Amino acid sequence: MEPIPVLPVELTTDVITHKSSVIKLMAEQSEVYLTDVNKFSADVMQHEQEMETDVLPNIALPHSKSEAVKTPFIVVAKYNQGIVWNNANKVKLVVLIGAPQNANKEHLTIIAKLAANLADDDFIEVLLNSDIQTVAKKIRGLYE
Repeated sequence: MEPIPVLPVELTTDVITHKSSVIKLMAEQSEVYLTDVNKFSADVMQHEQEMETDVLPNIALPHSKSEAVKTPFIVVAKYNQGIVWNNANKVKLVVLIGAPQNANKEHLTIIAKLAANLADDDFIEVLLNSDIQTVAKKIRGLYE
């Protein structure tokens, strides 16, 4: 598998009001990998309606296969006070995964590799207790 770009995004209090604003900001920061930021954001939000992505304590894994994605990528964002995600659940770390619509199982491989590592409590603890640059480096290291 080719290395997957992993981009860190700094979150501030003015963007953490809703998960849609966080996803939109993360998509905007990924513009180089997209043909249409708004379409990708809408596709991710559509997927959020179909399936909750805050499956781990403190971590959300929103993702989408989308016609707006040129090449697979991952974006990470963190807000230690927590972002309300689903059902008033707060997450501190958001890992957004984008994959092209025509990706066969590539995006599933990306998600599976990440999920396998997120089963390790020590790995999660490192992510939750690190700055966003370190988080990006740790996740990037999974795909190198």
